Amino acid sequence: MPWLYAVPWIFLLLGIAPLWFYSQREDLYPGLAYLMAALILTGAASLYNRAPAAAVVRLCWVIGLGLLGYTVATHAALNLTSMPVFYQGSAAVAALGAGVAVLCGLYFLQQRETLPSLQQESYRERGGAMNRAALMALAPSLEPMAAARPMMMLMLQTAPDQAPEPILQTLRGPDLVFRLGEGRYLLILQEGGPQAVAPVFKRLKQNVQIQAYAALPYEGGPLDKALGQLEAELEHIYLTQPGI
Repeated sequence: MPWLYAVPWIFLLLGIAPLWFYSQREDLYPGLAYLMAALILTGAASLYNRAPAAAVVRLCWVIGLGLLGYTVATHAALNLTSMPVFYQGSAAVAALGAGVAVLCGLYFLQQRETLPSLQQESYRERGGAMNRAALMALAPSLEPMAAARPMMMLMLQTAPDQAPEPILQTLRGPDLVFRLGEGRYLLILQEGGPQAVAPVFKRLKQNVQIQAYAALPYEGGPLDKALGQLEAELEHIYLTQPGI
């Protein structure tokens, strides 16, 4: 949602609009302090549009901080002009909305900590491994999860007729296995970081004939970009050192 960054600035303009319609007061304190705080909150709310989180989480946070900026901007206008005090009511409603929006963002963030279950048969290969369609279906959940808790991606090139069962039996419970092509598997290690690769790879070598492999730390961002980088690296290794 590229337009989302503008929403907090609209809230700010609404909050300070009375500055153009009501007479100014001589005393600038604490009105100017409120105005500076409103500008900082609005800028922070606008930047939250780039936060490494799901779209619905970013939406809630941007609106929540934007409404909080509107509340502070309204208090700035109240202290800098002779506007009617009943405007404080809109500031109170905005503050209530800000709290609700931030709580909703936290709720959706927690919901994204668990990967959705893919029950359709079209997402599974024979032997239990998931396919590329399943990987793309999980991408909206994997991307924010990896931003909060980095994962490791390990891609293997094995024999074309390699069955997924030995790989599945080797991995830990939270790890994911995807079959991307003839003998090509993608493993996503959700726990342990880079230190998890060595013991997992050691167990794999005992059960699977690995022709080439490539590993990449995944810290969020577009999953297809990370996947393309891994595939390019694997192709290079496979072509130049086929005896791995």
